[in-house]
Amino acid sequence: MWRWDRWGTVEYDGPALGQAQVVRRLSGSMARGAALVGAATTVACAVGGIVAAGVPGLSAAALGGLLATGSALLTPVLMLRTTHLEPGAVMLAAFGGLAMKAIILLLALFTLGGAPGLHRMSLAVTMLVVFITTTAAEAWAGQKLQILIGTDPGSTDA
Repeated sequence: MWRWDRWGTVEYDGPALGQAQVVRRLSGSMARGAALVGAATTVACAVGGIVAAGVPGLSAAALGGLLATGSALLTPVLMLRTTHLEPGAVMLAAFGGLAMKAIILLLALFTLGGAPGLHRMSLAVTMLVVFITTTAAEAWAGQKLQILIGTDPGSTDA
């Protein structure tokens, strides 16, 4: 990564120096946004589940919201695990986290859909709504985080 050439100057061919700090800030912001939005959406869907099917609707909405919010935290965890890699690998991990969330939720829906005591439609709607809102919250958290990208404004290269 760091190499000295024969004139005593340093060459760095690894990830950007501040990349780890940026990825940590970004993943923290994404995790907070997903957790808050996931909890609020789960409460709203639980109220809808009670109206639609009573106690089975409530239990299905609570379980679906818990699973969807938990899977939403997979992307920030994957990003934290890849802070030392190249930026492309971090982006690939974030995309892989999104795909893995969808697969986990689909498998959970197919597994729990026929369980007695759970309203299948409340489970499915809650998982879908929480998945969409937490993904949007993660995207919004990444967009609102102000990160300077490029050369240092005070350097001679700017």
